[in-house]
Amino acid sequence: MFRSASVIVTLMISVALAQTAQPQAHSPTQSDEDIARIVGYSMTRGGALTFLETLTDTIGGRITGSPEDRAAAELILKTLKDAGIDSAHLEEYDLASTWRHGPATGEVISPVKRALIIGSYGWVPGTPGPIEVPVTDFGSVGGDRDPLPARVRGAAIIVDLRSNGSSSTYVGARAIIARRLAQAGASAMFIVSDKPDRMVYTSAFGFYPRAPLPVISIASADAAFLRRLLAHGDVRVRLNVQNSFPGPGKERNVVADIKGSDPSEMVLLCAHFDSWDAAQGANDNGAGVAAVLEAARIFKLLRIQPKHTIRFVFFSGEEQLSNGSRAYVEQHKDELDKIRAVFNVDSGAHPPLGFAIHGRQDMEAISKVLLKPLAPLGADRVFLDADFDSDQETFIVAGLPIYSLRVEPGDYDSRHHTIIDTFERVDPRMLAIHTAVMAVAGYSFANAEQRPGRRLSPAEVQDLLKRTGLEQLYQLEYSAEKPN
Repeated sequence: MFRSASVIVTLMISVALAQTAQPQAHSPTQSDEDIARIVGYSMTRGGALTFLETLTDTIGGRITGSPEDRAAAELILKTLKDAGIDSAHLEEYDLASTWRHGPATGEVISPVKRALIIGSYGWVPGTPGPIEVPVTDFGSVGGDRDPLPARVRGAAIIVDLRSNGSSSTYVGARAIIARRLAQAGASAMFIVSDKPDRMVYTSAFGFYPRAPLPVISIASADAAFLRRLLAHGDVRVRLNVQNSFPGPGKERNVVADIKGSDPSEMVLLCAHFDSWDAAQGANDNGAGVAAVLEAARIFKLLRIQPKHTIRFVFFSGEEQLSNGSRAYVEQHKDELDKIRAVFNVDSGAHPPLGFAIHGRQDMEAISKVLLKPLAPLGADRVFLDADFDSDQETFIVAGLPIYSLRVEPGDYDSRHHTIIDTFERVDPRMLAIHTAVMAVAGYSFANAEQRPGRRLSPAEVQDLLKRTGLEQLYQLEYSAEKPN
């Protein structure tokens, strides 16, 4: 196993050197040498994996606003400082609400007695103590305007929601249906989990700062059981969900710079460090944090100074409403025009394919040129699809050139926000490759002769949102706001 890994590393470094040196016959440039060193150290140092183990095993799950999330920010800051990156610092911002995740139990009490596998979504209220309520089946939902069932008031409603390939659209439908059920007097909303092996799911997107009713993930097999019972008559369940809202709070981002020789412009490398507490938040998004942090340490260790500054930003609050990146944009609004590009990684440590540019057709041609150094790593493709699935949404709305790492999904969706998002399931080799991809991308764009694209005006942002199908979700999430 180790011999195979070492052969792969040797081949990858050799390919990187060969690719960066061709087609010119002359000796490699300083840029070629820097990229080869960055790739070599990324693949052989093991720093990202070591940091990820510390993050996941000593802190674990990191719900925004929790002591664990605060400890994660402190760990990132200390690690950067210990690497000699003295610019590293915390930036605090306000949270409209904090949330405490309590136990959630459910059982059928009529016509039979049977325990149910359930879990609470994030930023949703608990039940008013144990409640006994009837069950009603909404069925499969085609859209957020589907008519509600006849028996909603006082009931727990089973809802089958499917993403239809667009998780951004799914999130919007989920939030709208929850509001409609609450207005109709439902006691709780059961969302059928699409995870395997009776695993349940959690999320807060669309529910922050407070959902209108208890929203509960129910294992697919358990939902099927309830439906079989309903086919024969009335069904009642007992639910006890003990969540709470302590009130407003504070959160922090972590920011650090590798200063360029011309600091008038910058490239951002970003990842969010908050997660859920069902497991360790290893793939989502501890792996992304580890890759970006290790990239910063490699620049410092190798004493590589890019032409323009590379800023490393670690966001909290992504899982709620991209709160950390929104706070960053607000706190740094006077610097936004200095940003050449933003790179965000929140994809899990899977084989990289390239970067999504979220509908920015004006950036497609030059992006293909600037991403060529990533070809030996398999990450030079450009995707035009757009989504609000992570902190990229903030930078789309701000009109900035934003790149989101795309990967082969593998089993990411099966692990995502579940009890099996743990350290031992992260592929060490893929984590090392992600470190190299992010570092080389940042270096290439910071040293490029021209920017990949300009900042869009507010009117152009609105047009982009319409063209990419994100307008409805934007209106849901930014109801009282306009693009900066």
